[in-house]
Amino acid sequence: MRSLDDLDLAILTELESDSKITISELARRLDSAQSTIRDRIRRLEEDGVIRAYTIAIDPEKLGLKIKAVVQVTRDHSIPLETLISEAVKLSEVISVQLLTGDTDELITIYARDVEHLKDIIYNKFGTLPGLIRMSTAIVMDEKSFRLTQRFESGKEPGNS
Repeated sequence: MRSLDDLDLAILTELESDSKITISELARRLDSAQSTIRDRIRRLEEDGVIRAYTIAIDPEKLGLKIKAVVQVTRDHSIPLETLISEAVKLSEVISVQLLTGDTDELITIYARDVEHLKDIIYNKFGTLPGLIRMSTAIVMDEKSFRLTQRFESGKEPGNS
């Protein structure tokens, strides 16, 4: 993969902020030709730098007021794929992260309220195959930061 230049990083910054921006608006903001912007975006997609264009959904507007993370330790004689395939069948699960250390997986869930969370933990997670231990934490607040901000100060990827 080729290295990213300032224009690539500027495109990524704009798209990360607003993935619905039109190519003509992006070209105007970056003072570049539309064809240049379109070609750069296509190359970033082909190189896998841009994997998808997504939307951000407000869980509270869907009645999901509690976000929680469940740290799972599992019996390693049970295949990892078995646990994951069962976990993703639960509609409340939005991500499963594989970890190193004492915790094997970190599973993020949404619940309507405390009673719903209790049902998920005791009645749904309790039936996952190979579950040895789990620890649940409710997310009190969350701050997300744009990945491209790491490049804005002239830092190279991977260097602090």
